[in-house]
Amino acid sequence: HDEDVMSFLVGSLLGYAHGERLQSGGVRFRFKQSENHKDYLFWIYNFFNQKGYCSNNLPVIVKQTVNGNIHYAYRFDTFVFSSFIDVYKLFYNNKKIKVVPTNIENLLTPMALAIWIQDDGWIHGSGLIIATNSFTEKEVRLLIKVLNTKFKLKSTLHKNVKNFQIYVKAESIPFLRELILNHMAPSMLYKIGL
Repeated sequence: HDEDVMSFLVGSLLGYAHGERLQSGGVRFRFKQSENHKDYLFWIYNFFNQKGYCSNNLPVIVKQTVNGNIHYAYRFDTFVFSSFIDVYKLFYNNKKIKVVPTNIENLLTPMALAIWIQDDGWIHGSGLIIATNSFTEKEVRLLIKVLNTKFKLKSTLHKNVKNFQIYVKAESIPFLRELILNHMAPSMLYKIGL
């Protein structure tokens, strides 16, 4: 798989994407976004479709009930590849729980960071928050270390009720924008305050 595909998967798996290991031994990845982010989901779909990683069938709309409220979302799956197993094993433990790979420093590229922020980031005040609610404090601290050392983004740990989040300080936002702007979907520029 080329570097762009790997970067897209890494960023997506830090965010909303879900990996599924089939009995055949192959793996596919599912992408789903709320109806509000339909344009972004289709942008993701177009990327994978042009690379030959998913069918020409457009993403489907699905209905889901959350706390008694009906919500709609769009989703699509990649094709199943046995070669995706290595990516799956990096991001899922034996209990099929998503984890942060220990070698995330080698995997996180500007493109992966852009995808991750589009999935889980938003401007907060003059800084930016990245939701990392499904990861442990240790995993979030590792992500912060990578942002601070590899990308020189001044980031800190914030606790949100019982979960942990990353806060990228205001002084790093101009550089962050410069770093990831070329990898952003037009509909998601608001995530970095543009």
